[in-house]
Amino acid sequence: MATGLEAARYAASSARVRGLYSRLLDEDAWTALLGSDSLAAALSLLRGTDYGDAIVAVEQTGRLSLERLERRLLARAAENSRRAMQLTRGGVRQIIYVWWQHYELENLKAVFRGVDQGLAPQEIERLLVPLGEYASLPWDALVHETSVSGLVDRLRDTHYINPLRNAFPAYERQRSLFPLEVALDIRYYRDLAAAIHDLGGADEDDARRVFGTWLDILNILWAYRHREYYGLSAEEIVNYTLWHTERTDTALIRRIALGAAPQDVVDQVFGAGRVDLSGLDGLQSPEARVPALEMALQRHWRGLARREMSGYPFKLGAIIGYLVLEELEANDIVTLLEAKAMGWGPDLIQQHLVRRRE
Repeated sequence: MATGLEAARYAASSARVRGLYSRLLDEDAWTALLGSDSLAAALSLLRGTDYGDAIVAVEQTGRLSLERLERRLLARAAENSRRAMQLTRGGVRQIIYVWWQHYELENLKAVFRGVDQGLAPQEIERLLVPLGEYASLPWDALVHETSVSGLVDRLRDTHYINPLRNAFPAYERQRSLFPLEVALDIRYYRDLAAAIHDLGGADEDDARRVFGTWLDILNILWAYRHREYYGLSAEEIVNYTLWHTERTDTALIRRIALGAAPQDVVDQVFGAGRVDLSGLDGLQSPEARVPALEMALQRHWRGLARREMSGYPFKLGAIIGYLVLEELEANDIVTLLEAKAMGWGPDLIQQHLVRRRE
């Protein structure tokens, strides 16, 4: 726990984060959203919350699109990351900045997909989360590239270039973006791991609990996806993961590749009974089991973030706990709206939300 000068160091940023946290939806709001009888009714409720401005902004561009609303909500989360960062310095400022860069990572993968599919620059731009003036990559030049090889070359002055060049021959052989996207993911999340390590002290402990746990989760999910969806060999799966995170390593990844059950793996990594995998019961197909595993792990991660946010306020954990909660809420809002558009009932929608009834 931070005390004295350490607490003073977090006073301003903690106050800002507490203010941002108060704008998230409370239990009453979620109950009302779940109980609304249509997409229009759910949107009407959201217009009366802090998300109303995002809905209006999307409507002003034309017909309301849930895809555009999702990008607007994620842009809001990214902007609030910057707001939290502005009142910090040193390693704390750096790790929040590195976390913010995962929005750029997703945009970069969207550009690769758009170029690979031959989309026009304007079509690609519509796929991106608006990040305003803070972008650190040459987005205008990237969206105007006409080939994947041109994209890779355009990134030659970034830290992504070596992984991309190494993965490009596999892209040419397979005519699939999978090797390139994996290369981008691994490069970025190793940067996040390095930023955690550079913190030291109590800040590092906080970051390991939240961001370090996310690296564990990603490594587990990637290994299961590679095994279940793509049928990769053990060697390929190890090469397409992070190798080592807080609680996972190549030995664990190899166990997953060779058929280890999710319950055994999750109990080993997080402790027996710590993660509820009851949602996997009775599911046989990979198309059902892997998403159910992802949901269980995301709910565990959200629980960690809530504990950090509700604990002692003058520490890094409270800030990054909020950042996680806002992004997960944005994704849940879109899930709920899409479900309302399909006519799903409250109980079915709840099964697909990271947020549980509280």
